[in-house]
Amino acid sequence: MIKNKLHSHLVRISVTLSLSITFIPYQAQAQTPTRIQTATRETFEEALTIQFEPPPGKNKPGQTAGGATRGQCSLQQQDSNKPLTLLTPANQEGLTIAERPTFFFYVPHASIEQAEFTLISQDEEYAYQTNFSLESKGGVFQFQLPAEAPPLEVGKNYQWSVALICDQQERTEDIVVQGQIKRTEANPNLFAQLKSATPFQSAALYGKAGLWYDMVKALAELQLAEPNNSNLVTAWKQLLQSEYVKLDDISQAPILYCCSTN
Repeated sequence: MIKNKLHSHLVRISVTLSLSITFIPYQAQAQTPTRIQTATRETFEEALTIQFEPPPGKNKPGQTAGGATRGQCSLQQQDSNKPLTLLTPANQEGLTIAERPTFFFYVPHASIEQAEFTLISQDEEYAYQTNFSLESKGGVFQFQLPAEAPPLEVGKNYQWSVALICDQQERTEDIVVQGQIKRTEANPNLFAQLKSATPFQSAALYGKAGLWYDMVKALAELQLAEPNNSNLVTAWKQLLQSEYVKLDDISQAPILYCCSTN
């Protein structure tokens, strides 16, 4: 029902954007060495300080899988123990201070080639949707809302979802998972601390402030830059296995960088 509502609403909104993207494995960029050197100097004890602290009233663990609906696509998944999963807190709700945040989701190894990302505001005044191609191997993918998409508004709640498309002509067979995101303002003290913080410290500051999406992005970028750094591996696993996240099953899945436009 929710999926149908999203599709019908997106048809009505003229500002809906479309972008075809393909996920590709991460390749180091020119700015990577500085980030790697900074991360290497951090200690094991600092890695353990990166913890997520939910905002007041948002600390009740729930079902992270996001109420996925399952059609015939599920029969094509080759790893049924690790279904399509959004990286959100266990209650499916998360905060960000970013205008165009980055979203993370786990895709199992499957024969499905196409997927769809949807973002819609609770008041239905904002809608963005795009399709993308999947690689055959599974892992944790990240998708940053592109510049072409309108920025999120402070104080507004949004629902985002990822759907695995089994049949373009029969979308009721999609596997769909949904999560919640809200943009909030960061207090001046946090901004001041972030200006002089190392990448490790930034991730910890975001986590302490309850800014889930910003924290995950900061930590994922560090691990992408240096995947063999044991401190970073420990911090990532600890985050996903923590009480308010409960994503133990995918805590060891590889992080895959995206995206390339067609």
